[in-house]
Amino acid sequence: MKALRAAVLSCTIVCAIGRAQQTDSIGNQPPEQESDPPRTAAKNKFPLDVAGYLSFRHLNDDSLGEHRFYREYSASLFVSKTLGAWRFHSEFNANTTQEYEAEGIHLFPRRPSLNVKLDSAFVNYNARDWFQIEAGFLFVPTYWRTHRYQSTTMTVDEPLMDQNIFPTAFEGVEVHGDKYFESSGLSYYVYAGISHEQHFNNDGVDHSQAFGGKVVLHLPSRHFFNAFDVGYHRLHELYPGLRRDQGNMVELYLEKGRVTFLAEFGHSSIRPVDGSRGHYREGYYLQPWYRITHQLFAVVHYELLERDNLRAERNALGHQSLGLTYRPVPALSLTGSRWCCSTPKCPAWTGLL
Repeated sequence: MKALRAAVLSCTIVCAIGRAQQTDSIGNQPPEQESDPPRTAAKNKFPLDVAGYLSFRHLNDDSLGEHRFYREYSASLFVSKTLGAWRFHSEFNANTTQEYEAEGIHLFPRRPSLNVKLDSAFVNYNARDWFQIEAGFLFVPTYWRTHRYQSTTMTVDEPLMDQNIFPTAFEGVEVHGDKYFESSGLSYYVYAGISHEQHFNNDGVDHSQAFGGKVVLHLPSRHFFNAFDVGYHRLHELYPGLRRDQGNMVELYLEKGRVTFLAEFGHSSIRPVDGSRGHYREGYYLQPWYRITHQLFAVVHYELLERDNLRAERNALGHQSLGLTYRPVPALSLTGSRWCCSTPKCPAWTGLL
């Protein structure tokens, strides 16, 4: 396959809509603040917490010939409501990418270069910070699914492994929570349901019986690191009469002064139940970034993905990018980067746009 080289310029805008509070990257609400006078606030308060993301990317793809310049637009809408210990949340996404995105619940028939879908919808009961229950259409809690917006990841590059090794979402139930101590902490997820996993060969979606768990250790470092998190994720999937899948994923997140480092490695073994030869998918990405000033960051992204070891010459991909992210205000992220992607891997850095 011919190597693909493209320059990417992205502008990502994060904004609150209506009279709602702003949410964080996964839709959580900040603690409400009392306003004065309380009666006026109660009268004018919007009944739902609504927030949204707007973004566009300007791309230059040399492999497309004279039509190599194009733009991609995307928007996300979060709608939430908290009633005591209960929180109701839904996320809608629309984009104009050239490739059809099969995952999610599509709200309209397929149109050229337009996807409008419901990506998650659930109810969460918070008994304690360390014991919460969610039910509905949920994201599988890989790192990128939980923190995938450009306002937190410093890049416009979605990892190749995100939709190729683990499923993106499932219909079911999840128990999760966080427990922090004086210098350490623990986060956990246990879930079960019916998974939604996109075919990497076509626009179809696989469904399987899935159950898994994840634990993230927030480790002490005697104040050497600002953050030192290590996570392990295991998933089992059963396609009745077809195959059994087993996935493992490890993540690492480090902060030290101006430097942050993020890495994720995943492996999925696929075993047909008819006794035929199995195969595996695996991949990883490494992403360090450096805070040059309070508002300017330099970010590097490097990754490899092997989608089918039986056909490695056709299904291996590599991706490298180097860019700058500028944030004049928290709700605005401007990213310029230069990246290349090829099979089986990128031959060289292409530099900064």
